[in-house]
Amino acid sequence: CLMSGLTSLPRPTRREALVSIAAVGFSASALQSQQSLKPVTFPQKDYALLGDLVDLIVPASDTPGAKEAGVHAVIDEEIADKTLILNLLQAGFQNLRMMGFESMSQADQISLLTRISKSSGEDREFFETLKCLTLDVYYSTEIGLVRELGYKGNTYLTEFPGCTHQHEIEDIA
Repeated sequence: CLMSGLTSLPRPTRREALVSIAAVGFSASALQSQQSLKPVTFPQKDYALLGDLVDLIVPASDTPGAKEAGVHAVIDEEIADKTLILNLLQAGFQNLRMMGFESMSQADQISLLTRISKSSGEDREFFETLKCLTLDVYYSTEIGLVRELGYKGNTYLTEFPGCTHQHEIEDIA
């Protein structure tokens, strides 16, 4: 998800991607057990804004939201050495503050983020990057992967029923 919006970044090898996925999953589960999550990369005000933003992207429902899952802490830690992403997020935070984001009601914040998601340029790139980071991290946490998606790990199936719905086959000439 993240790589689609940032074409100037080098694509990781499959091995690097698997190591990153494992590290994010481990980091997320380790961070969930901590009582207070402290910023590693961002100043406190940006870290707090990041927490609010990830929670607007994946709010609590019948499962905890992204902030409670520690997504903002994982993002903060994982992008410490990723200058392009870090600069993009910091510029996005600054733009949101100039628009008065932090003093808006939640409904107005959601409306602004929706407008940004449909815009073009740096604002949209900021939002798409933040959204991809949030989703990638959230769905590698125990909360997102197991509780929300119901992932059961490598389980043994006694049988595999295959596709059970009818297909219509169209002749392509």
